[in-house]
Amino acid sequence: MKTLLMAAVAALTLSAAGAASATVLTFDDVAMSGGYQGMPAGYGGYTWTNFALINGPNYGPSGYTNGIVSGNQTACACAGDFGQTIDTLTHGGGVFDLNSGYFTSAWNDGATILINGFLGGNLVYTYSTVLNTNGPAFLNLAFLGIDKAEFSISGGTPSGLPGSGNYFGVDNLSVNAGGVPEPATWALMISGFGLAGAALRRRKLATA
Repeated sequence: MKTLLMAAVAALTLSAAGAASATVLTFDDVAMSGGYQGMPAGYGGYTWTNFALINGPNYGPSGYTNGIVSGNQTACACAGDFGQTIDTLTHGGGVFDLNSGYFTSAWNDGATILINGFLGGNLVYTYSTVLNTNGPAFLNLAFLGIDKAEFSISGGTPSGLPGSGNYFGVDNLSVNAGGVPEPATWALMISGFGLAGAALRRRKLATA
């Protein structure tokens, strides 16, 4: 029972540590010589499908530039045709948390972004909101324990910026590799912790 109690404590400790170890991807640590380039393979330990990078000062007026939160660079969902593709984020087939980020529409005001989180092919989270081109919107997603995130954007009206199409930028994206337990998992571990403690107390009373 003592071993079980120690295991429960270890599980809770490791889970709490995982929850506190979020990584913020700023995209400013990639060397860029121009205004646009593809996303480096495996950036931040993730696989980015149809994402690229924008260097604001070298790119020109756009929602991407207006949406930069730190440094000069941001990620853009601008490496594919939204009529045919969806932007995705995965972590080598493993589980991760998509916590939050700053999102901006590239060219259209009033565009709707849709973000879906999947686990094992099942849709477990969905989030949608309206984005504009004049600055970033902070989205507190809290997608816990997913293995794929899908992003798409649609609608809106031209903002007058010198570009067109439904695309978006994202900066300072907060993620956790490995993910953290769902609330039900936390409850199960806490319950096991309590049962182990109760059993240990009963054992002490029996030997007293």
